[in-house]
Amino acid sequence: MIGSAGRAPAIPAPGFVDPPRDAQHAFRAVLDALARPTRSFPLKSPPQPPAALGRGLAAVALTVLDEDCTAWLGGDLDDPEVTAWLDFHTGARRVEAHNADFVFATPRSLPQLASLRLGTDEAPHLSTTVVLDVRGCQGARRFSAEGPGINGAAGVDASWADAAFAEQWRRNAALFPRGVDLLLVDADAVSALPRTTRLTPTPDGQED
Repeated sequence: MIGSAGRAPAIPAPGFVDPPRDAQHAFRAVLDALARPTRSFPLKSPPQPPAALGRGLAAVALTVLDEDCTAWLGGDLDDPEVTAWLDFHTGARRVEAHNADFVFATPRSLPQLASLRLGTDEAPHLSTTVVLDVRGCQGARRFSAEGPGINGAAGVDASWADAAFAEQWRRNAALFPRGVDLLLVDADAVSALPRTTRLTPTPDGQED
């Protein structure tokens, strides 16, 4: 918790209860989500994450970040308690979004996908992974998803997406093998939209 003077605590709250086992569980959830787009996988979360980060995002952050990584925090996630906690537990360096390995964003703070690192044809893995906070989103937008890891087509509740997202994602997918991947994280679970996933707005969703 942030102290009465608005400063983050000198010793941040603990991370995973059982770091090796819990991190392995969360890493498997992230890998499964990327391998099976649109499906949700539960996360093993730390018990006392920073309030702005929440359990799900904290679990992903502890799993994907380390001292060799760079990260950007957007919107409400750019919080003194969050940054102190991540510094203590991961050592990840914070940089501008266009240079980051991982972008942690809220729907309102999500940068334009094309402005992020897109990798190269020779090294597509050098692209940014977006970790999007979808807690409490209430929009009505929906997509139909197709691509590797999806049997036929799957519905996507994209309550976090704005009207411009469909076109951004179409352009991102067209860059393959370049392009960003998207992890969608709610309170205790993760799903994913890798760059190989094609999205089509559904008639019952809102698409301007």
